[in-house]
Amino acid sequence: MAARTVLTSDTLETFRTTFNSLSSTDVGDIATLTTTATSVVGAINELNASSYAGFTISDSASNTTQEIGSNDNISFAGDSNIQIAVSAQDTVTYTLNTTITGISSITSTTFTDGTATLTGGSITGAVNITATGTTESAIITENSVRIATRPFAIAQAVALG
Repeated sequence: MAARTVLTSDTLETFRTTFNSLSSTDVGDIATLTTTATSVVGAINELNASSYAGFTISDSASNTTQEIGSNDNISFAGDSNIQIAVSAQDTVTYTLNTTITGISSITSTTFTDGTATLTGGSITGAVNITATGTTESAIITENSVRIATRPFAIAQAVALG
């Protein structure tokens, strides 16, 4: 917008058109205000009083809250097992990696890897099972027939055929 000036030597008509341009063109029509104010200054003051106040985020684990103000930035942190992506339309997407590492404990009634299933201490569908340490209390069956797991029992089964 260029500066509007009326010279002392200008006519009353020049003053009128310059003044009218200032109010309707440069400032706008007061009738089109979408605030409750009735003047431009009142609208600016109303807008200033209702400025963005922010919001609060909280976690479900410890009920910790954090205020997010107008100049704050929310950062979503993943780790080696969880990837996080932010995208348009205010979306946060959490993705569990296909390979999980560093977990010391998992609790579930059934674990399935696509072939083998572990349910209630029984393994089904496994092609190979490798045990380390003591397996004396284990009962292993193949086609509903118990398989010997102790060295003497294995030797005895081989000897007897």
